[in-house]
Amino acid sequence: MTHDDIQYPSGFGLQDVISYGSTGLVVLDAASDTVIKKPLDQAYSRYLDIERKIYERFIEKGGHAGILSYHGVFENGIRLEHASNYDLKSFDGRGQQLEQRRLRWIVQIAETFVQIAETLDFIHSSGVIHGDLSSANVFLDADLNAKVADFAGSSLDESPLLIESSASYQCPETHLSVKGDLFAFGSLVYEIVTGREPYAGRDGDEIRHLNAGTEHMADVMSCLEN
Repeated sequence: MTHDDIQYPSGFGLQDVISYGSTGLVVLDAASDTVIKKPLDQAYSRYLDIERKIYERFIEKGGHAGILSYHGVFENGIRLEHASNYDLKSFDGRGQQLEQRRLRWIVQIAETFVQIAETLDFIHSSGVIHGDLSSANVFLDADLNAKVADFAGSSLDESPLLIESSASYQCPETHLSVKGDLFAFGSLVYEIVTGREPYAGRDGDEIRHLNAGTEHMADVMSCLEN
């Protein structure tokens, strides 16, 4: 797909794009300080459909401060809160111009992890399994509060996951479970604390082989049960 093939939300164009992936793109609406997320084309609309339903479920459950605020639909996409400090992965390495804010965030890193854990508890109590939790899917607002996002491939009421997380974040036993999200959360913590993903430099098959043959993995999985 080329830039000419992409159908942007009405009134927006390439200059407004702040993020994109394999199924959709995100444009910034500077006038309202919100973002619009839409599928790249009609073939990917089911991903946004499930994400819309999940955000509507969160509203039904009373909402949570650790999730991007949902502002309804916009054409064939959804409108969400703009997290101005982007995602954890990007923020942690954005350079010296943000050093003061970065140091401030490092000081409150433990609080950030607590925010994510509490948000996961709300997500799971709402009948949702994220399925792709990573440092790229947790955002930071202007005050550096953590916001879990990107539910386009998530499970609602035990529906199948539409995505597969990277091998370094995958639970060896199952992805579609609370346990799978908790395993991914542990991988996220490891990455932020150490500055590198678990099993950095290894490919997916090698990581899965290592997990299958690791003696202590049974103890890890037992801890996730509790």
